Amino acid sequence: MQYNFVISRKAEGHIQSGYYWYEQQRQGLGNSFMDAIDIALLSVQSNPLAYGIRRKNIRACIMKGFPYLILFYVKGNNIRVVSVFHMSRKPGA
Repeated sequence: MQYNFVISRKAEGHIQSGYYWYEQQRQGLGNSFMDAIDIALLSVQSNPLAYGIRRKNIRACIMKGFPYLILFYVKGNNIRVVSVFHMSRKPGA
């Protein structure tokens, strides 16, 4: 099945914040973070039902190489990423 993929503005903001933070730590690390995001999102898009449900219908993908969690839900052939956050922070913070 081919899935439509939407990233919420909130999730986009978290991705952008993560990029800038990592880039400030070391030049090029922000790009590595974005590469890891892309790999995780491609994995979600190719097989979203492989990821476990955390709450209600929200599934979670743990990124490799960075302590981030991608939260999303699947409805029909649509995937919506609702949050991307650092795992040591409270969601929504």
